[in-house]
Amino acid sequence: MRKFIDRFPVIFSVAVFAVSMPIIWGALYPLLYKLPFYWASAIKYTLTLLAVIAICFAVYRKIPFTLQGKGLFKGLFTFGLVGLVCAVMAFVFSYNKPDVTPSASTVIGFIFYNLAIAFGEEFLFRGVIFTQMLDSWKNKKGFIWTAIIISSVIFGLRHLLNLVTTPKVVIMTIGQVLFTFMAGFYLCAVYLRTRNIWVCIIIHFLEDFFTGFWAIVSTSAAAAQTVDGTVANMFMLVGVHLVYIIFGVIMLKSKRWQYQPLFNCYSVK
Repeated sequence: MRKFIDRFPVIFSVAVFAVSMPIIWGALYPLLYKLPFYWASAIKYTLTLLAVIAICFAVYRKIPFTLQGKGLFKGLFTFGLVGLVCAVMAFVFSYNKPDVTPSASTVIGFIFYNLAIAFGEEFLFRGVIFTQMLDSWKNKKGFIWTAIIISSVIFGLRHLLNLVTTPKVVIMTIGQVLFTFMAGFYLCAVYLRTRNIWVCIIIHFLEDFFTGFWAIVSTSAAAAQTVDGTVANMFMLVGVHLVYIIFGVIMLKSKRWQYQPLFNCYSVK
């Protein structure tokens, strides 16, 4: 099994993604679609997280990435600063006039939903898929860039699943695929430079939380999520996220760091 995974990390990555997201979500759809959106989605992503952990133990017999990395705050305010700033900017520029008082259940579900996304997607895409690619290709020239690009492409394409719940929002979904590729590129760079997946989880959580916050307090923001945007809006959204690619490249091109293996360093005790 491990020899096959090392030879074909992309096939393994697609298989892990398929099992932990569309297959599980599709199987449970009849049970979840009756629940409120945020609670149903929180459950889906929690199951994704549990599936990823189960796969780690089944394949590796350990967690192939650090869960107790040092330098969390230093990592957040150095390499993660761009992500924190982008999260705040998303909150400010996506402002919609509040006209709804959400219920306690909605607020808790919304928080749980964003936490589940951050944990589930970071464990899957950076913790397992990206790390496995790095390990499989570590003897090849340019393996870091290859692993970042391919894992980020898979991360971006994963968002096509959003068409299942919002089939009419095609243009903005394509935009989301593009800008999440950029965000994935940046998060891979942050993970390499900080060696701490918690930094990626926090950035991911804040970005999603601040971007979606207005939808629970504003009817106009909630309605906008089900209406497609224009091509111009899509390109503007993608253009804003180019900062992720720029700073990701800057971090990786710096001559002040050298790659050290992330894989198989952190046994579960």
